[in-house]
Amino acid sequence: MKHLKTLIILTFRGFERKHLSLIAAGLAYYFLMSLSPALLLLVGVVSYLPLQDATRRATSFMAHVMPPQGLSLIEPMLATISSHRTGIVSFGIVVSLWLASIGAKGIIAGLDLVYEVRTPRPLWINRIFAFGLTVGLGLMLLLGVVLTVAGPAVETLLSAVVPVQSLWIRAWPYIHWVVAALFTFAAIEMFYLLAPNVPTFRRLTVPGAVIAASAWLALSRSLAVFFNQLGSSKIGTYGTLAAPIALVVWLYWGASAILIGAQINVSLELYRNLGALDSEHEWQQSNNAA
Repeated sequence: MKHLKTLIILTFRGFERKHLSLIAAGLAYYFLMSLSPALLLLVGVVSYLPLQDATRRATSFMAHVMPPQGLSLIEPMLATISSHRTGIVSFGIVVSLWLASIGAKGIIAGLDLVYEVRTPRPLWINRIFAFGLTVGLGLMLLLGVVLTVAGPAVETLLSAVVPVQSLWIRAWPYIHWVVAALFTFAAIEMFYLLAPNVPTFRRLTVPGAVIAASAWLALSRSLAVFFNQLGSSKIGTYGTLAAPIALVVWLYWGASAILIGAQINVSLELYRNLGALDSEHEWQQSNNAA
């Protein structure tokens, strides 16, 4: 209990000292700026897959990692982009990737501040890193969508061998959620490993990634409940601005979860180093006493 209290204090002090709430606001703005080109890429790639209703299934996959109010704002954009998908190739995939990498660029800058990097990478290298991280994130998202779409095919294949249809129908929503959770964890872990300009050797990343991914998914659910029930009467007064407000709030808290997870990793490393120093000090004292 004492160790947990110390870790919480270290994390809270680091969060306040580094002004991570302000950094999260800027990171949410970067996410918002990269949203449209990211959706353009998503629909442009998914629409050409040999799958039925691929765009709709991609939307159902994203429903696990974002609140319905924000998704309701994105769905019309997806429908508009999907109806003009022939112009997506002419727009240029590379240009869309470059614009979508704005969010990754913001994460790199934010994690450098969390890790208190004194010498960040040169600007052009950071842009290349952001581009590569965006490609990696897109491939993971595409894999998640493909696994989601493959569900009915797996059901058909298994039903030909054993009568598992009723069991599969009950289990599939949970499998769907697990795939989304694993995608969220893998994406955050990838950024924790590669984004900050610090050596990866013996650097803790998994604990913060688990907490950040769990917080991201919990935020999506809790914000949906709040906007649907607890805040329905108040949010209704905003009219057409309700969905954009929900989207921005979700982006801000999601960015905060990523930064807090990184700060937890930093605090764990600091606590581990302090424990090693205390052990070495006690060992020296015992030797001197002997």
